[in-house]
Amino acid sequence: MDKNPGKIINHLEIKKKQYGQHVIFDNCTVEVVRGDKIAMVGANGKGKSTLLRMLAGTEEFDGKAEPGYNVISSFYAQHQLESLNLANNPLEELQQTAPEESDTYLRSLLGAFLLKGDDVFKKIKVLSGGEKARVALAKTILDKANFLLLDEPTNHLDIQSVNVLVDVLNRYEGTYIVVSHDRYFLSRIANKIWYIENHILKEYPGTYAEYDEWLLTKSRNAAEQKKESKKDSGVKKANKKEEPVVVIPDKNAVVNKDQKKEKQKLEQQVKKWEGELEIAKKKHEELSSLMSDPEIFKDALRFKKLQLDYAASERNLNHIQNEWESHYLRLIEFGH
Repeated sequence: MDKNPGKIINHLEIKKKQYGQHVIFDNCTVEVVRGDKIAMVGANGKGKSTLLRMLAGTEEFDGKAEPGYNVISSFYAQHQLESLNLANNPLEELQQTAPEESDTYLRSLLGAFLLKGDDVFKKIKVLSGGEKARVALAKTILDKANFLLLDEPTNHLDIQSVNVLVDVLNRYEGTYIVVSHDRYFLSRIANKIWYIENHILKEYPGTYAEYDEWLLTKSRNAAEQKKESKKDSGVKKANKKEEPVVVIPDKNAVVNKDQKKEKQKLEQQVKKWEGELEIAKKKHEELSSLMSDPEIFKDALRFKKLQLDYAASERNLNHIQNEWESHYLRLIEFGH
C-alpha cells in the first residue's frame, strides 16, 4: 500500500436497491472506517455480494457510495478465477500484474499462498481450483490496494490454505470487507460484523464469536418473552367471561394461516439447530483442548487422527452455525 487513506474509507447511502419487486436494501446508511475488518454475514440471497459490488462501483442502485481520500480498492470474486490467463504460470501471472516487483518477492508471495518450488512454473490451466484461487488472491494482494472487497475468498480452499489467508489478512495493514459462510475463517479475521435485517444493513461492533453469542442470547430472550406472553394471555383468557363470537369472513385468512405455519416451522427449526449448535460447540472445545496438549504430539498416529477429527468438527460446527443463523434471520423477518 503506497498511499495512506483518510479516516473514512467509504460512505454508503442506500435509498433503495431491488431486483424487480424483490427489495434488497431500503433506506440505510453505513460508513467504512480506516482499520475496519468487516465480516458480512447472513443467508444466501439477502444481498451480501450485491453490497460488495455496490461499494466497488459495479452495481447500480438508488443512492451513492462515496470513497474517501486516497482510497484504492481491489475486488476479489469467484469470476476472477476465470480471468486468469491459462497459458501463464503463476509467476508470469504475477509478473504481468506487478512488473515493478522482483521475482524474489513474487515467489515469496506465491510461497505464502502454498505455491512453492516448481509449482510456480506449472501452467495455470493444469492447476486445481484451490491453486487457481490462491493465485487470484495473490493478485488481489499485489494490487497495492488499501481497501479489499473479498467475496467468498475461502471457496476452493482447504483448511491449510484458509489458515494462510487468515495470516495474510491479519498482517494486512489496510481495511477490508469479507463475505463468507466460513465461520472458522470469520472468527479469526473480523473486528466488526455487518448483517441484514428487514432490508436494513446493520452493524455489530465486535468479533464474530461475540456476534454469535449475542445472536444466540437474542434468540433465547425472544423465546422467553414469547413464553411469558403466552402465559399472560392464558391467564387473561381464563379470567375473561365468554362472549358471543361474531365470525367475519377474512379474505386474507388463508395467507395468514400459511404464514403462521411457516413461522411455527421456522421456530421449530431454530430450536433444533440451537440444540445441535450447543452439542457441536462442546465437542469442538473438547478437541481444541486436546490439540493444545503437548503429550499428543508424542504419538504421531494419534495426533494425525486428532487433526482429522478436529477438521471434521470445524466443518460440522460451520455447517450448523450457518443453518441456525439462516433460519433465525428468516424468523426475525416474521417479527420474532
